[in-house]
Amino acid sequence: MIELAASFDAQLSTLAPYLIYLIVGVIVFFETGVLFAFFLPGDSILFSSGLVAAAHGNVNILILVSVIFIAAFFGDQIGFVLGR
Repeated sequence: MIELAASFDAQLSTLAPYLIYLIVGVIVFFETGVLFAFFLPGDSILFSSGLVAAAHGNVNILILVSVIFIAAFFGDQIGFVLGR
C-alpha cells in the first residue's frame, strides 16, 4: 500500500494543479457515492494529495480540501439516492 501511495505521489506531482483537483475529486466522489468503487484506496489518495499539496507550490491546500469536501458530500448524497 505504501508503494501505491508513493507512486501516486510521484504521478500527481507532475500534473497541473487543476488536474490534481479534478483527479482527487473524482476519486473521492466515486469512492463515497458509487457502489462499485469500494476498492479505491481513498485514505491513501487523501494522504498523497496532501503530500503533493505540500511539495507542489501551485496546489492550494484550501482549494484541495474544498474539492474533497464537496466531492464527498455530493458522492454521499448520490449514494443515498441510489440506495434508496
